[in-house]
Amino acid sequence: MKQHKKFFGSDGLEYALSEPPLKKRVTVSFQKYWLIYLLILPGVVSLIVFAYGPMLLQFIMSFTDYRLIDGIFGSDWVWFANFKSLFTELPEIGRLITNTLVISFYYFIAGFFPSLVLAVMLFDLSSSKLRKVSQTIVYIPYFFSWVIVYGICYGLLSNTGILNSIITGLGGKRVDFLLNANYIRTILVVTYIWKQVGWGTIIYLAAMLSIDVTLYDVAKLDGCGPIRRTFVITLPGIKNITVFLLVLALGGILNGGNTEQILLFYSPATWSKADTIGTWMYREGLRNPDQFSVAAALSFLQATIGMILVLISNKLSTKYAKISIW
Repeated sequence: MKQHKKFFGSDGLEYALSEPPLKKRVTVSFQKYWLIYLLILPGVVSLIVFAYGPMLLQFIMSFTDYRLIDGIFGSDWVWFANFKSLFTELPEIGRLITNTLVISFYYFIAGFFPSLVLAVMLFDLSSSKLRKVSQTIVYIPYFFSWVIVYGICYGLLSNTGILNSIITGLGGKRVDFLLNANYIRTILVVTYIWKQVGWGTIIYLAAMLSIDVTLYDVAKLDGCGPIRRTFVITLPGIKNITVFLLVLALGGILNGGNTEQILLFYSPATWSKADTIGTWMYREGLRNPDQFSVAAALSFLQATIGMILVLISNKLSTKYAKISIW
């Protein structure tokens, strides 16, 4: 069946332009751009095998009583028994959800606002040399692995570290910062900001470069100060990228922060405040064969809620901010 596109001619009358069917358009496109499709084929295959393939296997495992000897497709199908056991047979589920939500909220604040504020400050620097030096200084920690970051923190906060040496030198008692549950969340958030803030500023600064500089010149002539220019020009100018990052951040609210970082920093002494869904899945789900299916169900539930949050936040941003990520 032919499709028709309507348009108005120079005489003001409405005309219909016939369009070939979809099957023919696809065939012509493949014949014309076959080399481009061939070039992207390895990427598509890699995406299916390494991204969508594990998602499918995880989905199947969530509804089976997985046994290593039987394999995923040979294990007994138990439907929602794994999801039920999460809330009836897993005593620490309440602690895991609470810690995940609290730490995710801290990471959301730490990953969103410090980068934005620092990017605005760097963008408003009048000295280009000072701006370049400052950018380099804040970017460098991003290239450190979390192992290196933990090594730095251990040298600062351990019993024999620099900070405790200063405390004892002033007549105080040693504080076991890394093994104290009251300090672990603060340590996680501070180290996360120190390592990740440089990457966030790159994104915001790149968006700020697209703002017309004449707007700032006009604002200066009108008597707008730096703070006023930030709120009337800079922030509205990067609204699209800000909403985009905000929607993605809300979708990851159940990730519980950076699992790799938490695994390095936490210990059994700090599980009460730092054990999250991600760390539990690694510690119990991957190391205990009897928990494979339960961990898969928990991960599937986590991903599903995250997807729902992304859809809801994108819908709200489309309705109220008139901005959508798709």
